[in-house]
Amino acid sequence: MRNKFIYIIILIYIFTSTSIFGQINLPIDFENNQITNQDIIHFNGGSGFVDYNPQIDDENPSDYVGVIIRNGGDIWAGTYIELDDYLDFSTNTTLNMKVLSPYPALLVKFKIEGDQGAFPSEPATERDAYTTKTNEWEILSWDFSGEPSATYRKLVLMFDFGNVGDGTADSTFYYDDIYQTDPSGGLSQMDLPVTFEDPGVYYVLTDFGGNGPSTILEAVDGNYARVEKNSGAETWAGVTIGSGEGFLNPIPITNSNTKMFVDVYVSGANQTGIPIRLKVENSLNPTQSVETDNYTTAYEQWETMEFDFSNESEGTAILNTDFVFDMASLFFDFGSTGNQNIVYYFDNLSFGSPLNINDHFLTYYRVFPNPFVDKINIIGIEGDEIIILNDILGKEVFKGIGVEKINLSNYQKGTYLLTVTKNTLSRSFKILKK
Repeated sequence: MRNKFIYIIILIYIFTSTSIFGQINLPIDFENNQITNQDIIHFNGGSGFVDYNPQIDDENPSDYVGVIIRNGGDIWAGTYIELDDYLDFSTNTTLNMKVLSPYPALLVKFKIEGDQGAFPSEPATERDAYTTKTNEWEILSWDFSGEPSATYRKLVLMFDFGNVGDGTADSTFYYDDIYQTDPSGGLSQMDLPVTFEDPGVYYVLTDFGGNGPSTILEAVDGNYARVEKNSGAETWAGVTIGSGEGFLNPIPITNSNTKMFVDVYVSGANQTGIPIRLKVENSLNPTQSVETDNYTTAYEQWETMEFDFSNESEGTAILNTDFVFDMASLFFDFGSTGNQNIVYYFDNLSFGSPLNINDHFLTYYRVFPNPFVDKINIIGIEGDEIIILNDILGKEVFKGIGVEKINLSNYQKGTYLLTVTKNTLSRSFKILKK
C-alpha cells in the first residue's frame, strides 16, 4: 500500500511538473504557468515578471501578462525569454505581440538571437515598431521576412529603446500573446518598379535605426509612402522598401546601367539640399552592397531624383556588378539626427529610367467625390479602360468599359474597391458610400 501511495505521488508530481514547467514555445500567452518569473531574464536596468492583467477588456481578456519595468541602466535595457525550439520563418515571417503602453510613439525593439555564446548571443537581428495608443491594448508586428529558420530562439524585448527608464508608471510596459503570422495574406512579393498601386502585391516598409513609423498611404491621388525621421533616430536611420526578404527579382545593375529613380516630396522644410542616400544590397549577404547620394532641389512638391551607383557614397564600397542586389533602402537627411517636424514622402522606385505615363498612371486617374452619396466620377478615362467595382467581401457588383460616371444610388452603404485597368496596368481606389 505504501509503495502504491508513493507511486501515485510521483505521478502527480510528474503531471504538475509537466504542466508548470513545460516547453516554452510560441505562441506565448502567460496563462497556465506557461512562463514563470524564472523564465524572464533581465538585463542592463530592465526587470520583468508575470503579473495580473491591469486592463482586462475585449482587446485582451487574459488574466496574466508579462510586464517590463525600466529603472536606470542603459538605453537598451530590457528582458528576454529563451524558447526551447528555434523559430521557423519558412511561412509565418512576422512576430506579433499585444502591448499596453503609457503613451504612443514609443519605440519597441524586438531582437531575436541564436544561442552561440553568452547573452547577447549570436547570430542576432532586430526590428522596430512603435506604439500608437495610450493605456490601451494594441497589436504590434515585426516582419522578419528573409531570416533563416532554425537559427534564433531568444526573444529580446526593449521597450522605449533609446531612453533611460525611471521606474515610474511611464517606464512600465505590459505585453502578452506573442505569436507568428504570414502578413502577406497570399499576395505577391514586392518587385521593381515599386508603385504601391498593385492590389495583388504585398507592400511593406521596414524601419531601422529609430526611423519611423513609416506607412503606406492610400489616397485618391494615388498610394505612396510616408516616412518620419524622429529626433531620437540615429544619423544612419532609414527605411527598407520591402522586408528582409528583398525583391522578387534581382536589380539588373550592370557596369553600363547603374541608375535608379524615385519620386520624393519633402513637407515641413523650407530648404533644399537635403541629402538622401539610396542603398542596394544582397538580402542574404549585407556585406555585398553599394550606396549613392543625391540632394533635394525642391520642397512642398514632388521631384524625381536620380541615383547613380557608379558614383558611390564617400567612404563606402564601390559598385561590384558580380554581386546580387535584391533589396533597397532609403536614408532621408543622411548624416543628421532626425526632425519630427519634417515628413518625407516617396513613390515610384524604378531602375533604368524614371516611370512615365506609359509605365505608371498614378496621377492620371481621379475618383470624386469620395466619400460619395449617389454617383462617382472618374477623371482621366480614355475610353478603353475596364472598370470593376467589388464590395468589401470581394464580390463583383459592377463592370463597365470606358465609363466616366457611375450611378451607385441603389447600392448599400459601405466600402468598395474600384479598379481601373488599362492594358496590363491596374489602379485601385477604396471608395466609401455614405
